[in-house]
Amino acid sequence: MGSNKQPTARLMILAFRGFERELLRELEKQGISDVTPADFNVLRHLDPEGLQLTILAEHAGLSKQGVGKMVTDLEAKGYLKIKTDKHDARAKVVTYTRKGETLIHKAIVIVGEIERRYEILLGSHNYQNLREGLLTLLEKGNHFGFSNLSESS
Repeated sequence: MGSNKQPTARLMILAFRGFERELLRELEKQGISDVTPADFNVLRHLDPEGLQLTILAEHAGLSKQGVGKMVTDLEAKGYLKIKTDKHDARAKVVTYTRKGETLIHKAIVIVGEIERRYEILLGSHNYQNLREGLLTLLEKGNHFGFSNLSESS
């Protein structure tokens, strides 16, 4: 099936996966080679101040057990730490380590560079239209029966 006949959602997924591959390549150039696309499922949803594991799982749209495994893997790599919630001793809070903060800061810079390249590739007008269209889907999707698209980010 030619790309112009594929569903728009599939094109968005393919473009996003390409974006993630580009981010990983750029991180590798900066000496970070132990992060995977699966790791991004946790990292992109974690607040700088930290989050309870259950809330992190909700935001990621994944099971608590699945996110717990990913967090444990990222903790072993030195990017995250798990501590007991000071307000609820039964809950675990996930936060970045210094190494994790460095990773996120580098990733933010790289994301900006990738987005600038996308703007050059598409042209400024088309790039802004793409952003506006995606924002409209996120903000107003509920009116068309989509469930809280903007809350899953």
